[in-house]
Amino acid sequence: MSASLQAEMPDSSAAQLEQQRRLFIQVEHQISSASPSQVERWLTELQDYPLQPYLKQRWLQRRISQHDDIARFLEQHQGSPLDWPLRRPWLISLAKGQQAARFLEHFPGSNDPELNCIAIQQQLKVRPATIAEIWQQTESLWTVGKSQPKACDPLFNQWRSAGQLTTEAVLRRLQLSAEGGDASLIRYLKTLLPAQQQYLADLWLQVRQNPAAIAKPRFLPGKHVIERDILAYGLKRLVWRAPDQALQTWQRYTSDPYFTAAQRLDVQRQFAIALAHKGDERASAWMDKLPPEQLDNTLAQWQVGHALRELNWPRVQQVIERFPAELAADINWRYWLARALEEQGQQAAAEPIFRELAKRRHFYGFMAAAKLGLPPSLAHNPVTVSAEDLTLVQQHPAVARAKEWLALGRMTEARREWNFLQRAVTEPQKLAVAKLAGQLEWHERAIFTLADAGYWDDVELRFPLAFKDEIQRFAKSARVDSGWAMAIARRESSFMPDANSPVGARGLMQIMPDTANYIAKKKVPLSQLYNPVTNIDFGTDYLNYLMRRNDGNLIMATAAYNAGYSRVRQWIPRDRALPVDVWVETIPYRETREYVKAVMAYYQIYNIRLNEPKDVFQPLLAMQIGRAGK
Repeated sequence: MSASLQAEMPDSSAAQLEQQRRLFIQVEHQISSASPSQVERWLTELQDYPLQPYLKQRWLQRRISQHDDIARFLEQHQGSPLDWPLRRPWLISLAKGQQAARFLEHFPGSNDPELNCIAIQQQLKVRPATIAEIWQQTESLWTVGKSQPKACDPLFNQWRSAGQLTTEAVLRRLQLSAEGGDASLIRYLKTLLPAQQQYLADLWLQVRQNPAAIAKPRFLPGKHVIERDILAYGLKRLVWRAPDQALQTWQRYTSDPYFTAAQRLDVQRQFAIALAHKGDERASAWMDKLPPEQLDNTLAQWQVGHALRELNWPRVQQVIERFPAELAADINWRYWLARALEEQGQQAAAEPIFRELAKRRHFYGFMAAAKLGLPPSLAHNPVTVSAEDLTLVQQHPAVARAKEWLALGRMTEARREWNFLQRAVTEPQKLAVAKLAGQLEWHERAIFTLADAGYWDDVELRFPLAFKDEIQRFAKSARVDSGWAMAIARRESSFMPDANSPVGARGLMQIMPDTANYIAKKKVPLSQLYNPVTNIDFGTDYLNYLMRRNDGNLIMATAAYNAGYSRVRQWIPRDRALPVDVWVETIPYRETREYVKAVMAYYQIYNIRLNEPKDVFQPLLAMQIGRAGK
C-alpha cells in the first residue's frame, strides 16, 4: 500500500510530507503538556498537513470551556471521526455547567444511553411544556433488559417521583431481562412490583435458570396473564434440551385455549426448528402445522434440510413447491428442486434449472455447471465509474486523511476515515470509493465498500490476488492448493492482516493462538500472528493438518477450519452416506454451512484467477460423507 500512496508524488513533495509526518508524531506525544503558544506554532506549521485537525481536536479537548472554538470545529468536521471524541466530552461539560440550551443545540442524537439520559435531563430544564413526551422517552430508556449507566439514575428517580413508573413497565422490563437480558436485574425489579405480583419475578428467574421447571405439576398458579409468556419462554428453551419433556408439557396446555394465537405459533415454530435441528422424525409433522405466512428462509432451511437428511426426495420437492414465489426463486431452493427432480428420474425437468444456475457465481452455480460438464462462470462485470465521481471522491478530505493514517501504519484510524467517506458520498459514488480503495491496494476496503454498495460482479476487486507470492510459496511448502488457501484468507479476514475475532482468532487467516503454538511446537507471541507472512505460514500448515486428519476430504477440512475438527466429526452420519452437497446443506450450524459454501466457491474463483486448470467441483459430484463415504 505504501508504494501506491507514494507513486504519484514528486521527490520534493514526498520529502516535505515525510517531514510533516515526523513533526505530527512528535506533536502527538507532546501536545498534552505544551504551552498554548507552542501549540499555535505547531498548528500553523502543519496547517497544510491532512492530519492537522486531529492535533487541533486534541488541543480543544484540553480547552473544553472554549465553547465557540469547539462549536466551529465540530461544524466543520460534523459526522467525521474528528467529531464525536470531542463532542461527547464537551456535551457532558455543558451539562455539568448548566448550559442546557447549548447542549441541546449541539446534541445530534445518539445510541449512547448515558448521553441520551443527560439530554432528557436538559430538556426538562428548558422544555417543560413537552413533559409528556419527555416522560415517554424516559420510559423507553428505562424499559430495557439490562442496567443503564449511573448517569441515568437522577433522571429515572425524577421520573419515578413524578409517578410515571407503572406496573406494566416493570413487567415489560422483567420479561426483557429474563428472555436473554441481564438476569441479575430480576431480583431488583421484583421489589418494584406490587406484593401480589412479585411471584412472577420468581417464576421468570426459575425458568431462566432451569426451563425444566415448567414441567412441574401446578408450577403456574394461574393468577396472571403474564404466566403465559413465562410458559411459552420455558417451552421454547426446554425443547432444545429435552424435546420429549417439552412436548409432554405442551400437551398439558393445549387442551384449552391457554395461549394466544401468536404465542401458540411462536412455540410451534420453535418446536419445529428444534426437532429438525436434532434430526427428530417428528419435525416434519410440526413443520406442516405452521401456516404459509410463517415461512421464511430460516424455516425453509430446516424444512428442506430435514427432508434432505432423510434423502426423502419427494418430500424435498413437495416442500419447495409450496414455497412462495419469492422464496422459491432463491438459488439454494432452485438447486434443491432440480436435485429432487434429478433423484426421482426427472432429468428433463431438472436440466433446464441446472443450466440456469450454471451461469451463477455461487457454490450451487458451480455444482450445477459441474453436473452439466460446463466450465464454471465468473460472470465478471467490472465497476464503471464516471471521471467526475472519481475526481469528487479523490478530493474528499477523508481520502487524504485516510491515506496519511495508512502511511503511518494506523489502520484503525484509517478505517474510521474510510467508513466516514462511505457514509458521506452518494450511492453512485460508493463505487468510486471502492475503485479508489482497489487502486490503493487496500483490498479489505474495496471488498467492504462494494458490499455496502450492493455491487457483487467485479470479480477482480472482490477477489484480489492479495499476498499471492506468499500464499503460493507457503501453500506449496505445505502441499495444499494455493487457491484453497487464498479462499480461506479471503473468507476469514478479507485480507485484513490485523483482523481480530471475538473468540481470539488473529490475522490474515484467523489463527487461534493455541493453534499457532501447536503448529510451531512452542509459545508464539501474539504479535507475530499479525505478520502476514507468519500467519500464512501457520495457516497453510494448519490446512495441511486438517486435510490429513480428515483423510484428504476437502469439504470436511474446510468445515473443520471454521468449526473445529471434533465438532465436524460429530456431524458425520453413522447410519448412511450422504452426497456431499446434501451433507453441506444439512450442517446444523448456519455459520459453518455458509462458510463451506463460500470457501468452496471462492476456491473455484481463485483457481480461475490463478490460471489453475483444476475444476474444484467436478470431484465433489461423486463424493459422499458418512458410513460409506469419507
